[in-house]
Amino acid sequence: MMRNSPMNDDVMLEIMSYCPATEMAKFRLLNKECNKRSYEMSFLNRHLHRTNSFLGYIFYYKDNHWFRNHSCFVSGVDEKEIYRINLAYLPPRCNPSIEACDTYHGILLCVDDVYKGRKRIPDYIVCKPATKQYRIIPNPKTRFGTVATGLMVISYNPFRYKIIRVSDTGATVSRDGVYNLSCEVYDSDSDAWKRLNHLVSSEFSHRPVKPAVSAYGCVHWLTEKNNVMRFCMRTETWSIFPVPDDVTSDYYNVMLVNYEGKLGVIHSSRCGKGSNIWVLEKSFGTSWVKVKDMKIAALEDDCYNSQPIWFPSNDTVSRSSSGRLSLYNMSNNKYRFLHTKQDFYPSHWPAGKYFVPFYSNYERVCFNKNDVEGKERSERGTRDGTIEKKKEYDHVVIMLLFSSLFFISPTL
Repeated sequence: MMRNSPMNDDVMLEIMSYCPATEMAKFRLLNKECNKRSYEMSFLNRHLHRTNSFLGYIFYYKDNHWFRNHSCFVSGVDEKEIYRINLAYLPPRCNPSIEACDTYHGILLCVDDVYKGRKRIPDYIVCKPATKQYRIIPNPKTRFGTVATGLMVISYNPFRYKIIRVSDTGATVSRDGVYNLSCEVYDSDSDAWKRLNHLVSSEFSHRPVKPAVSAYGCVHWLTEKNNVMRFCMRTETWSIFPVPDDVTSDYYNVMLVNYEGKLGVIHSSRCGKGSNIWVLEKSFGTSWVKVKDMKIAALEDDCYNSQPIWFPSNDTVSRSSSGRLSLYNMSNNKYRFLHTKQDFYPSHWPAGKYFVPFYSNYERVCFNKNDVEGKERSERGTRDGTIEKKKEYDHVVIMLLFSSLFFISPTL
């Protein structure tokens, strides 16, 4: 029997541009070239338009006078677009802080400090700001202060997510800074927290760590010793490995990122010399590979305060610098400013402390198993107050197109 010729890459990308972001990972496994091109900004712009999705940043900051938390949204594609994405729809008198985020599904974990009598009993709130949905989940053991928190969507249909929380028990195992940390995992399927074995480690101190980065079904944190702590959501186990040898020990100029779906480390040189990036060679490996021809130039007027934050695509990166948020195109070395407000946050603090990268669609999710309204309305997406019916073609049609026109190449 004659074998069908592989599908043209352009045709394959055209079909992929209609796929929901939640299903994109499956199709990216079919072809290496299409996988790489699907992370380019030109493809993402087309994909956002066709799937009724958006990307940008939720700016989160505290009012110094009233100590209230505020949030607003800045688009990462078109500065003229205004999306009314914020946390004002959460329960009345709620003053939430953002603890964790699944960036590529638009799901947040917020914590609202509530004092009931003389006791501090915080509310843990999982929400999707694009659809103005939220659910208050059961509390973990909040007696101990939070050190690290991670959130990951496990599946979208049916909707399922997990949360990992590491807290400081106040107990040290040795004088060398080895801490005895409490670990709890929340699973939306069981709607309950599960206590894991204590984590005995010197990597997590009693101070909160940098935000978690998700990749390969795991949540990762960069420790002050420039090691990576990895928690696998499937096996609920820990592992640790070092950052690349070429990265210096300067914790404040190193950060974890997600680059083309892989875990990456980005190191920013001082005095405006730009940044370099490494990615893990294998999903669960510990070896790093430097991304060739990938150099992020720094702004001339931001020698000390410029910092890469997020890779919306493999050819653009967002950077913070002196009250400004900019988008840097690595192909043509051009900057485009997305947001400028000098007094938005102290100039000596990086903007990464105040905002959350965000990619979302307008389809409702079922936070509750009995969420009938959510199941019915998930068939349609809302944008700017209007309701668009979901197009008749669905995942089944796309799968049929792939199965009939494409055979997986043996070179993959």
